[in-house]
Amino acid sequence: MKQDQQSRAKGNFWVRLRATLFVVPASVAPHKCLRTFFHKLRGVDIGRNVEIGYGCLFGGVNPSGIHLEDNVVVSARTVILDHDNAYYYTFDGDVVCGDVRIREGSFIGIGCVIYPGVEIGPRAIVGALSFVKSDIPPFCVAAGQPARVVKRMRPASQPAPALV
Repeated sequence: MKQDQQSRAKGNFWVRLRATLFVVPASVAPHKCLRTFFHKLRGVDIGRNVEIGYGCLFGGVNPSGIHLEDNVVVSARTVILDHDNAYYYTFDGDVVCGDVRIREGSFIGIGCVIYPGVEIGPRAIVGALSFVKSDIPPFCVAAGQPARVVKRMRPASQPAPALV
């Protein structure tokens, strides 16, 4: 395993401690502002006007690798992973690490799992119970396991096509 991935998977003791101390209040706080506040204390990079549902888990080891831009909605029981140790523990492979970026105005449906290294484009919608293991383009609806684009949307700034 590469040294950078190994150190990232283990995490810094103080970062892990901070992330662990605030994981319960971040998950069950009674108001969206409190949940956002506790996730910020854990180290998650959160923009303005972000809504986070109940029971969400964002990065257990390195929450600072998770970036939620302005006006993002993350529905309840969503898991956003900052690393995955499965191959390391079972097949003597590498740890999968990577930042997750959820761009401005995106909506993540209830119960989604987002894999490390994924970027979800601006104004994208991820359907409920989806497993996102690759990037989702802007202005798309994606759903499934694994999540695939099921619909492309037109940005609000583009005029509707003329009917002839």
